[in-house]
Amino acid sequence: MKKRILTGILLGVILVPLLLVRSLFPLLQCVITLFCVVATVEMIHMVEKTKPMKLGVKILVIISTLLIYLGIVNEDPSCKHSLIYQLMDKIDFKLSILTTLTLVCALVFACQIFVDDFDATDVGRCFMIILYIALGFSSITILLFNGMRFIVYMILITICTDVFALVFGINFGKHKMCPTISPKKTWEGAIGGTAVAVLVGSLFAIFYDKFGHYFVIGANVKPIKFFEGVFDVEKMPTAGLVFFIVFLSVIISIASQVGDLICSKFKRTYGIKDFSQVFPGHGGVLDRFDSALFASIVFLCFITIVRIAFDLPDFMVFA
Repeated sequence: MKKRILTGILLGVILVPLLLVRSLFPLLQCVITLFCVVATVEMIHMVEKTKPMKLGVKILVIISTLLIYLGIVNEDPSCKHSLIYQLMDKIDFKLSILTTLTLVCALVFACQIFVDDFDATDVGRCFMIILYIALGFSSITILLFNGMRFIVYMILITICTDVFALVFGINFGKHKMCPTISPKKTWEGAIGGTAVAVLVGSLFAIFYDKFGHYFVIGANVKPIKFFEGVFDVEKMPTAGLVFFIVFLSVIISIASQVGDLICSKFKRTYGIKDFSQVFPGHGGVLDRFDSALFASIVFLCFITIVRIAFDLPDFMVFA
């Protein structure tokens, strides 16, 4: 427990300034890319519990994950100020996600011919790793460039869901939710965790324009409404906006629990306790960010759908 607490404090000391200090934003992008690589390696080690993976295939999976991650970020209009976009622009090269995905698919499928003992099951394992990690971390990165407030909001919801699901589960849990995947999770815990998370997340979003500009240190950021840039909040009645925020908070809280269960299913399938020991007492990158990865994918899909529905352009607000 002592090791877990110390590691948690150290993570907070490192990550909180990266999230809040504008001048450290390029470093944050590098950390996310590093986490993407580490998470890929963790999943490779996980699938090797049932069948070893050739070194060449491991390298291919890591490079493929990075290429798709970089391709998605580079092609998103809101990420035009990212290090990835600036690097591609400097060398006058456009990393297309369609080209990248096509290349990756061709290489992975070809492994069945050129790699000994590599079959269709291995193809599925490779794509499971590549797509889950690349989509998760690219979603987090794109959310960052749409507005730091979205990341803070999502983290608040995922943490509150996790913590209070445990509290309510211990004190009131009687009905098992997924006993074959996570025996300790209960419906009472899930509902209680979601209720608290929705309350905290909704209050953050509703009153964001009152305090949100204080979150970004080292920059003169004017107060803005939480959904400014996503749709025209001025045209929506206050009651409708509150309902909208509460609904989104519920969706993200549920998605965070689904993400947790997905990684629990992975670990149970391959017979492991933790993905790695990168963070002593906490496990690996996927152990710490399992909820956030899936929640970020769902959250980004939500923002994209709303933008399409309201025909709004993508742009960056950094707040």
